[in-house]
Amino acid sequence: MRERINTGRQGELDVAKALAIPYMVIIHVYEELSVVDYDVRPDSLFRGLLEFLGGPLAAPVFMFAMGVGMVYTRHCNPRAFALRGLRLLLIGYLLNLAVWGSQYLLSSLQGHPWYGWSWVDSICMVDILQFAGMSFLLMALLTRLKVGRYGVVAVALLLQALGTLLLHRFDALPGVARYAVGLVFYTSPNVYFPLSLWFVYPAFGVLFGEFLQTVSDKRKMYNRLALVSAAGLVAVSLGMVLTGWNLLDNFALADDIYYVQRFPVSLWTLLVVGLQLFLCYRISLGLHGWLQKKIGAVARRLNVIYIVQWLVIASVSIGMDVPVWAIVPVGLLIAALSIAISLNTRYARRALP
Repeated sequence: MRERINTGRQGELDVAKALAIPYMVIIHVYEELSVVDYDVRPDSLFRGLLEFLGGPLAAPVFMFAMGVGMVYTRHCNPRAFALRGLRLLLIGYLLNLAVWGSQYLLSSLQGHPWYGWSWVDSICMVDILQFAGMSFLLMALLTRLKVGRYGVVAVALLLQALGTLLLHRFDALPGVARYAVGLVFYTSPNVYFPLSLWFVYPAFGVLFGEFLQTVSDKRKMYNRLALVSAAGLVAVSLGMVLTGWNLLDNFALADDIYYVQRFPVSLWTLLVVGLQLFLCYRISLGLHGWLQKKIGAVARRLNVIYIVQWLVIASVSIGMDVPVWAIVPVGLLIAALSIAISLNTRYARRALP
């Protein structure tokens, strides 16, 4: 086993998470506040770019970075992983109650169901915090069983194969049971990040993190990563096109295409993440002093920022229709507000798990 020599905080991961935050907020404005009908595949360069930035460069980057963090954390043991997973699950459901539960209650008081949802839909929706919680619980089990990094990746690939095989096998389950199973398998349109289809990203993050700790020349490593990722992305994209695969289906929101991850899409996305990490590494080389510290602080408060931006979006969503031209400015404004609140409130200084 190679010696672990690169065990400090990795600036490129901080940059990757910090860049992904505005992408995340903008795509949430696009989905929840704008006049755009995203149930139709992107029909313009602008929509395609937004769904790309808010797709492969948002949630998968967060998940990959979470996997790297599992390697770098000082609390790398089954008990710590399990407790963190349970806390994230609890926070995820409390956020559902605060955001979607309140929306459902207000719309019900006005006499019309919100998006046709039920109370169970609004509380039990499976989003990224639920996924993160389940990922830490699974890692607690795999750590307890002493499964190595390649074993973690193998488990992730097997889970995705099983999740793909069992698509639509649970559609007839009653409400709460459907969402309970939805923590692992895709069971309804309100199950966005089931463990089986998405665990590949933190799993490859674990693999990358284990390797990164042994690297002495990061510049050379990231240059090689860029070459491999670029060549792989061209080859996979070409193969998809030649077989009739629409590249928009790698990140389009219509019909939940993006959320129902399959291995070709995950492979394509991981190659995109590889190029993004190279770019973020190059950016990190130019960061020093105050700016470097601020980006690190933002990255450490990612969970808090995620929660705050949803609370802000929920608070302004009733009766608000953001025109297409304003999606990016409104998204950037909400992202800046969420970051400012997260960095400057007493509670948020202790970043959530």
